[in-house]
Amino acid sequence: MIRRDIPLNVSRSYLQADGAVKKISSYITRKVADKLKSLFNSNREDFEAKWDDIKIVIEYGMLSEDKFFEKADAFTLYPTVDGKYYTYEELENAIKANQTDKDGKMVILYASNKDEQHSYIEAAKAKGYEVLLLDSPIVSHLMQKLESSKENITFARVDADAIDKLIKKDDTAISKLDEEQTKALDELLKELIPSEKFMVQLEPQDSEAAPFMITQP
Repeated sequence: MIRRDIPLNVSRSYLQADGAVKKISSYITRKVADKLKSLFNSNREDFEAKWDDIKIVIEYGMLSEDKFFEKADAFTLYPTVDGKYYTYEELENAIKANQTDKDGKMVILYASNKDEQHSYIEAAKAKGYEVLLLDSPIVSHLMQKLESSKENITFARVDADAIDKLIKKDDTAISKLDEEQTKALDELLKELIPSEKFMVQLEPQDSEAAPFMITQP
């Protein structure tokens, strides 16, 4: 057995570049991931019950360690607003057929607050869409990483636009107003709504869609 001592009084950059430290880090990453997978496989119900308490640690690990990110695919959970829990593979199987847009991209809808976004969630569910509940403070970074590592997927916040705009299908809505009526409505709204705060945009919508919608970045 070859022993190599790691000096104690060293800089962080030195440790990050040190071969022994990298091996230790890789070993710990693998052992933690294997243990989490074992806990998930042996008692998934208990793992789901504890998810809110451990999710931010797992998400941080996925963001900071690529090897952990790869292994975490087997046990990372994606909860829905209805309290169901999917692994990524299960989620893909559940929504791919219905939530793939006209360009072949799978759109993963999510909410961060069930109460504040209730009407938008219900509009999505009326279409048969699944909506995830992603509310951790770092999950937006994880979504970006997933979008770059998975093929043909995108995350869309459920209240970012009308539901038919978030998941665009081949069929398009036809306006029930003629050109003159559309112009009159546009002028009326612009008289009532301050232009320094809002931009008015009229678009054909599904009959059951909300008649007005305010969006912000």
